[in-house]
Amino acid sequence: MEEIIRVGHNRIPVIIGTNGSTKKDIEKKTETTLEIDSGSGEINIISDGSYFEIHQAKNIISAIARGFSPEHAFKLLEDNYTFDVIDISEYVSDSRDRHAQIKGRIIGRDGKVKQMIEKRNKCFLSIYGKTVAIIAPVDKIEDTHEIIEKILSGVRHTTVFKMLKRSSFKDREGSIEDDKNKAKDIDDINFEDK
Repeated sequence: MEEIIRVGHNRIPVIIGTNGSTKKDIEKKTETTLEIDSGSGEINIISDGSYFEIHQAKNIISAIARGFSPEHAFKLLEDNYTFDVIDISEYVSDSRDRHAQIKGRIIGRDGKVKQMIEKRNKCFLSIYGKTVAIIAPVDKIEDTHEIIEKILSGVRHTTVFKMLKRSSFKDREGSIEDDKNKAKDIDDINFEDK
């Protein structure tokens, strides 16, 4: 059983890793074999097992191709983590300046918006090319997707922070004291919308 996927040439070295270390890790952890054509950017994922192994390897490779570090991409091997990609082009014109501006809104001044979303939703974001990719726990992926879409649609950062603050009280995984501290972290951000 096999499947071919294509990735950007500039991410091939990251997928291979130093002395092939990342490639070997992907193969070992997913029980697959990767045949990488650096010229075309095609990666043939081969498995003697089920399609599940190919699916796991494909997700990890796709995450690395979307700008994630291999360390973050390997979170996808955990049952409770999933992967999502949002196309920025659906929200902006083809103008490079507009793409840069919208990416800047997601990252925020000194990276504060991105950091707050990642901290609050226990996720990882990668703003790469014309996409925003998310690696998040299954129970946080919809929340994170919605927040990114709101920012892409032009909602003010203060509104996004209020959404994060409200959801911190809904999340009962931690103690009430933890929730108060999370909400305080959000209150402490002094960020002006661009």
